[in-house]
Amino acid sequence: MTARKAKAWLPELEELIAAGREEEFYSWGQWRRLRKDVIEKLDNNECQLCKAKGRFRRGNILHHVKHLQDRPDLALSVWDPDTGERQLITVCKDCHEAQHPESLRQFRPAKPPVTVERWD
Repeated sequence: MTARKAKAWLPELEELIAAGREEEFYSWGQWRRLRKDVIEKLDNNECQLCKAKGRFRRGNILHHVKHLQDRPDLALSVWDPDTGERQLITVCKDCHEAQHPESLRQFRPAKPPVTVERWD
């Protein structure tokens, strides 16, 4: 992607991140096309983290190695131009959750139990 094209979408993405609405980025047409191409054509629908461990697992999530909030300039880049390493990789749900433990919510009961007796 050229620098000229990047300037068109980067300010908008930075505004979304500043407003805490970065999830809207994932509905952009550019992201959806890139996601499909990387998962299907580059990574052959395989989780790259499982593959590195010698296992095969189907991947369906495109993961930003450097988080979107930290490096919005790499949001639509498969490769990091600074390091030459992959910036976007296909991962399975379990590997993605392992990469983002902060996103796992701990659900607590909305109300305390009616009685002291518990069945769980």
